[in-house]
Amino acid sequence: MKVIIQTNKIKCDVGNCRNLAKYSVAPEGVGAGQYINLCEECMRQLYGEIGLLIAPKRKRNKKTSVGEIKNDKV
Repeated sequence: MKVIIQTNKIKCDVGNCRNLAKYSVAPEGVGAGQYINLCEECMRQLYGEIGLLIAPKRKRNKKTSVGEIKNDKV
């Protein structure tokens, strides 16, 4: 998978978005017609949503005894 900074004037591929694409996302070896073109705003929103699904979750601190807190490793 590769991300390309777009230099051409191409419309963002996201539903109601009317901005120009700044990025194109594509698997290796496909033609330009199969790229997903995203503007800056849509790319940031997508990044946030992917992070919620894929980022490792940190475990909460556990109390081991009175006043002592132990932090679990990820």
